[in-house]
Amino acid sequence: MEQQHYFPPLHGAVDCEKCEARDCWCRGKSQRNRRDMTPASGRCPRLPDLCGFVEKEERELYKATFMLVHAEYGVGGLHLTLTIPGHKRHRKVYQTKSGYWYCNLTSEKGCPERQALNLEGYQSKEDILRHMKSLQTDYCILRCSMEGFTV
Repeated sequence: MEQQHYFPPLHGAVDCEKCEARDCWCRGKSQRNRRDMTPASGRCPRLPDLCGFVEKEERELYKATFMLVHAEYGVGGLHLTLTIPGHKRHRKVYQTKSGYWYCNLTSEKGCPERQALNLEGYQSKEDILRHMKSLQTDYCILRCSMEGFTV
């Protein structure tokens, strides 16, 4: 999937020169690549905080650019849902016994298939729960990408 808009990487430096928002007030500030800082402190408004949220005015653009997994911890345990840019329907995310993340999609031929997903840095539900517990939250958003195979 080709990205039309620049969003900084989750880990590493923010490159303000690649961003099309020329009037950004955090441009060139030293804290712009710190996810633990607030945007009022100089964090790039397009860089998600540790829970995965971007600034309000950037949310629709962020959702239209990346596949996002919404992780919610509730009474029934951890629930993972996937949003795909250009699709209205949210899809449930599962994990195989061998550890692959996947969602159910319909192929171009109309057949159901399990599309493999890559949740950057999370190998299991326990990893996600550990991350959420460290942030003391029951909801977070994770970036995701589709792998080139089905499971």
